[in-house]
Amino acid sequence: MHSGTEDRRYSRQMRHFSQQNSPVEVVAVLLDLVLHPVQTFYYSWNWKSALLSAMLRAPIFLVATLRQGIEAISIAVVVEAAYSAGISGCYGAFVQRLRRARPVWAAGLLIVVVFPTLLLWLDYLLHKYTRMPNLKGGMLGAGILCLLSSLFNWHLMSRNSLLVGREGHSFTSDLKRMPRLLLEFVILVPRHFFRLLRSHHVRMHA
Repeated sequence: MHSGTEDRRYSRQMRHFSQQNSPVEVVAVLLDLVLHPVQTFYYSWNWKSALLSAMLRAPIFLVATLRQGIEAISIAVVVEAAYSAGISGCYGAFVQRLRRARPVWAAGLLIVVVFPTLLLWLDYLLHKYTRMPNLKGGMLGAGILCLLSSLFNWHLMSRNSLLVGREGHSFTSDLKRMPRLLLEFVILVPRHFFRLLRSHHVRMHA
């Protein structure tokens, strides 16, 4: 009975926490993930990220094994689709919690480098165990897509898209916003580069 009361109290606290717009500390988010992993990675499993990841990554391994026969293709595609769907749902929950965390550089390091590197390593071991042919080609494509999708996921979720739970909107609504957010993402780097050049120019002439 006491445990049930604590769980309900925790759920109410987490709903209040996620609804706040103010930034949170990366350390506080990580501590909460360690102390309550089930609430984040099970109850907040991001099915939207899982679905999109499986749809994007499985074709890479299909192409990588295209000349190896139907058995090799089937194993590689099924393994990648199952793995990427399962693990990307957890990753999406992770990004959703960290999307407003500060400092930004620490959140970015975890979202774009640390967690994706670990997941790619596990993906590599899984395909190596199944003796996938052309493993290097498949992992190279998966690595490039992983880097881009990690950045894009962060960009989307920081703009309240692809979220699940009380913070989320319908998947249809998220897809309708996707073209505009994709355009924002594509011009993000040139825009920041231009701002850096302009600020440097202003300092030189100050």
